[in-house]
Amino acid sequence: MKTKSSFWGGLFIFAGVLLLLNNLGVLHINVWELIWPTFIIAAGVWTLWSATKGKDTLEVEEVLLPLEGIKQGKMTLSFGAGQIKLKGDIGKDELLKGNFAGGVAVSSKKDGDFTKLKLKPSTEDFIFAIMPWTWGAREWDFGLSKEVDWQLHFEMGASDTQVDLTDLKVTDLEVDTGASNTKIILPANAGQTHVDLSGGAASVIFEVPEGVAARIQVDSGLASIDINRDRFPRMGGYYKSADYETAANKVDINADFGAGSLSIR
Repeated sequence: MKTKSSFWGGLFIFAGVLLLLNNLGVLHINVWELIWPTFIIAAGVWTLWSATKGKDTLEVEEVLLPLEGIKQGKMTLSFGAGQIKLKGDIGKDELLKGNFAGGVAVSSKKDGDFTKLKLKPSTEDFIFAIMPWTWGAREWDFGLSKEVDWQLHFEMGASDTQVDLTDLKVTDLEVDTGASNTKIILPANAGQTHVDLSGGAASVIFEVPEGVAARIQVDSGLASIDINRDRFPRMGGYYKSADYETAANKVDINADFGAGSLSIR
């Protein structure tokens, strides 16, 4: 982080000095004709250097939020390009814990035993964040508390997302995804979970744990749809487990899906 900040900071200082000398009459050239080629060359040099550095160009930020009596929570995660791994394997007194390569901006608002969390990439270095060579290096690996009834909202870009909600109590799950590769294992013991999926040119896999019933409604365009009909046979406008109405644990999936592939198994 310090290296890249120094690089771009030095470049801006250099440009400022040229403009100052031009305004003072020390230089008698068209400074703008010099600055723009200089920026383009510098960006090219930075691109080649960063591409060879890989994951070493991203610092890892550790985040730990204490539970502090929270019983219910809503988390909105906004993520562009990179990798996400989410599980429920953190300590009993922890609300959220993880490592965030590339940085994360976390906002938390508590009201009694309810909390609202928002996670999004840090805007500390916008130029660095949007460069394609950093996308594979930006990786968030974190967990959420099993003690909390969660509402989760994922807003995903060109990402590789692996989410294991098996041990979490999730009542509502909303997934908005673009050109991503997403795999989500749904809760195994959360009572009823409502799932809304909105996807574009994406590959999405939902795994329904054994012993969990499901009712599935899909509105698709050019998408490839693969649903395990042995577990979830077609019943009218739904794919549904035979014991859906009486099951103690069940998921209700509504998918509005365009091009791409959707698998539910």
